[in-house]
Amino acid sequence: MLGSRRAATVLAFGMAACVLELEREEKIKQRRKKYRSRPYLKESGKLEHLLQSPTLFYENFHMSEVTFNALFGLVEKTLLSKRSTQPETTSIPPKAELGIILQFLSTGELKRHSGYTYNHLNTQDLQLILERVCDAICEGLKDEFPKWTTENMLRWSEEFKKKFKIPNCLGIVGGKHVAIKKPTNSDELFLNYKGFHSVLILAICDISYRFTYIDAGAFGNGGEQYAFTKSKFGNDLLSDKLPFPQDSMLNGHEAPYFIVGNDAFPLHMRLMKQYYGKHLDEKEQVFNAKLGETLRCIENAFAILSARWMAFQRTLPNQPYEAQKIIATCCYLHNFLMRESPKTYSITPDSEIPPNTVMTELRPCRRGRPHDFCKKLRNNLREYLNSCV
Repeated sequence: MLGSRRAATVLAFGMAACVLELEREEKIKQRRKKYRSRPYLKESGKLEHLLQSPTLFYENFHMSEVTFNALFGLVEKTLLSKRSTQPETTSIPPKAELGIILQFLSTGELKRHSGYTYNHLNTQDLQLILERVCDAICEGLKDEFPKWTTENMLRWSEEFKKKFKIPNCLGIVGGKHVAIKKPTNSDELFLNYKGFHSVLILAICDISYRFTYIDAGAFGNGGEQYAFTKSKFGNDLLSDKLPFPQDSMLNGHEAPYFIVGNDAFPLHMRLMKQYYGKHLDEKEQVFNAKLGETLRCIENAFAILSARWMAFQRTLPNQPYEAQKIIATCCYLHNFLMRESPKTYSITPDSEIPPNTVMTELRPCRRGRPHDFCKKLRNNLREYLNSCV
């Protein structure tokens, strides 16, 4: 009798333990399903779950629902024409593909984590989607970069003169090193002077922090001056092949139109830079201060770019050609959002520009001596700016 009671007690405790274990496993499954599976990228890519929370939608894509739909309308045709025939990728709706890549660019998470957000998508399939979506965005937003026509140059010059009192300025040029993983068989071509592998991004921006020109993908080991002069636009600009407006008159002397650059670029007739040295007179200091105000435009543009697209916040785990596509895509999205929703995307006048501590500065250019003609142009501009103080 006593043995049967003990057996019944042991059986009851065993059954209770089994029930508790099953409940624990069920909770674990629900927790994994809750946190690993993101429902807003499911169900035909309609993003119903995120639409219930505009704040969550903006945190994931850095744009509102209206802007997202406008972007999808611009890239949908190109995206459909580039879809792969593989069943794993064609089963994903185009809008969901766009959402996956935007989340990857805006959050900076690993590709394998981004792929896990949609039906356990593997890294290889995500790579195909990444290339397809990046190509579609660059094609759909190709008109976001203005052409360097005489009309546009005159408009940019008037904007810079109105705000900074600097005449004939067409834009601000700058560059950064974007960190990437070491490419296979690279022979240290991408190893920069800071000791890590990178690709260069050179850009020119206007007064509203929009890029008017970009060049991405140059070797990190190569000189910044070399990368700019060897690019098609840089060669056309420095060779005076662009349709520049007719030179204006400053202090009785002809003054050509130019862009402003920092110490990483050489002094040129079409490229103005600050005076270098410790023992500068008062006029040279005023000139440097005036140009320093304009240089903040390109620094702010890069800061907004890296703050909004956090893929730049870490070393890009991509090959150079893939990194080039990612950089170009983010720049196109930057211009698009600066036009569509500048109040939410860009920095408001009352707020501070986020410090850009991710992308590395270019190495200062100290090669050779500028021509006397370029020095005379800079001295003439120096006298003009000092007369306006």
